[in-house]
Amino acid sequence: MVNIPQRMRRLTTLLAIRIGPGAAILPSNVQRIHMDFGATIDGGNKGPKMFWRHILPRLKYHNPSTPITINRSTDSSTSPTLSIFLRESQSQSSSTSSSSTTTPSPTHTSADTVKTPLLASAAQVLTIDLKHKSEDDILSEFLDVSGAKKVQPSTSELEGLRELEEQRERSAKDSERSKKVRAQWKKEQAMLAAARGDVV
Repeated sequence: MVNIPQRMRRLTTLLAIRIGPGAAILPSNVQRIHMDFGATIDGGNKGPKMFWRHILPRLKYHNPSTPITINRSTDSSTSPTLSIFLRESQSQSSSTSSSSTTTPSPTHTSADTVKTPLLASAAQVLTIDLKHKSEDDILSEFLDVSGAKKVQPSTSELEGLRELEEQRERSAKDSERSKKVRAQWKKEQAMLAAARGDVV
């Protein structure tokens, strides 16, 4: 039988990857995602690094078939970017004129400026400039640009969160109780030592 601490650790790990910022389903036309950012936080790379570490794993969990590639450059002066590769939709393939007149958002660059693999196979590439942006701002813009839909927690997941919160509260109370017991024990030991003449 799994003990309570082990169960809580497993539940925490599971919920951490399944729900929270980045838990979203990508639309079917998203072919691939690529990030370019510096290995250090200099040059406006702190937000991109936090996005990669804390948010991107949830996005990958909910979209296992969508390739997500990362390039961490040693040159921190290069502006960090996130590129969304879109495959050609049926409407685009039936009307090339409409796709050629599409005006991209001001925050995106055209496809020919993105130096990443598989560019030739993508119908369109939208690139978000990540420089000096927080991970929350990056996520908000990514969801808006990609059209990804946030995943709402299920009833069982909400129950798991409630259980975790209750366990944290119990643990905090137990810890406080242990501190008081320890402090009382030390006080009694000091009094006994003084009574025996061990302490002047």
